This record gives sequence, C-alpha cells and structure tokens, in this order.
Amino acid sequence: MHALLLIVLSSFVAASSAFASEAGNGPRIRPQDDRITAMLAAGVARSASFRALVDRIEASDVFVYVGMSPLLKSTLAGRLSWMTKAGGYRYLRAAISTGLSSDRIISSLAHELQHVVEVIEDSSVVDEKTLVTLYKRIGEPSRASVSVAWETIAAQEVASRVRRELREQPVTLALRVTTSDKL
Repeated sequence: MHALLLIVLSSFVAASSAFASEAGNGPRIRPQDDRITAMLAAGVARSASFRALVDRIEASDVFVYVGMSPLLKSTLAGRLSWMTKAGGYRYLRAAISTGLSSDRIISSLAHELQHVVEVIEDSSVVDEKTLVTLYKRIGEPSRASVSVAWETIAAQEVASRVRRELREQPVTLALRVTTSDKL
C-alpha cells in the first residue's frame, strides 16, 4: 500500500509542471465535490469576511484544492496540507470534516482559507518543511490533532467572525434551494 501511494505521488509530481502551465488560467480555489462548491457559494453570498478571503486567494499564486474528508479526526474540523510547487505556483489542499452542519462547514472553510492567506503572505513557503517553519513562527501547536499540527489566532478569529456574519445573514430560500440541489 505504501508503494502504491509513493507511485501515485511520484506521478503527480512528474505531471505537475504540465498541470501548472494550464492551471494559471483557472480559479485558485478548486472545490473537489458538489457539497464544497455549494458551501463556497453560500459563504461568498452570506459573509463579507469569507468573500474577502476568496478575493485574496483568487489574486494570488496559490491554488487550493478543497474537499470533504471522512478521515479527519472527530475533533478536527479541517486541515491544510502542502501539495507541491510547480510552474511558479504553490499548491495546497484543504480538507473539511464530513460530519459538520452547513454553517460549520462554511466557518471551517473560512478558517482553512485564512491559513491559505497566511501561506500567500509568506513567499518563502515552498515545501512541507517551510510550511511547518511558518506555522512554528506564527502559530502554536494545535490541541485538536494527535499528529503535529499548528493553529493561528488569525484563523480562529476569522472563523468566529464568519460564524457571526452567517447568523446575521440567514439562509435565503433561493440559497437553500441552490445549496440543497448541490448536496
């Protein structure tokens, strides 16, 4: 199994240069399923803070693939991980726990997108090692994870702010229909 994972990762890295050349033309935030697509749309529609994060990422050199993950520890709502650097772009992956309510998914997305912005703001982050170095400098060890993970006050604050904005901007019927169609 470990060998298979190594082969898949090697293939990804080998193809990353070709992938990067076509990637520069598309959106920087790349949802991996319909539920994330719907939650991103709802976040943009209902929260100015969420919209600002999306705008910042879309104007950057970072691509982030976002998907739901049933494999996250139950105390962990989301996680950001390094993928690669290729063609002048940096690639990250954000995973969101599957067992969350819609508003909790949106605030967890905001939390992880803030981490993406933290990477954007530090051009020295070019691999897993420099990602860890960044979080050792600006963050503190996360208590929600068994493995080595980091947390920042900025990500916690943006998640709280987005939760408040979501409460102030309830789901409209049109958004509810659109979101439920995507689920």
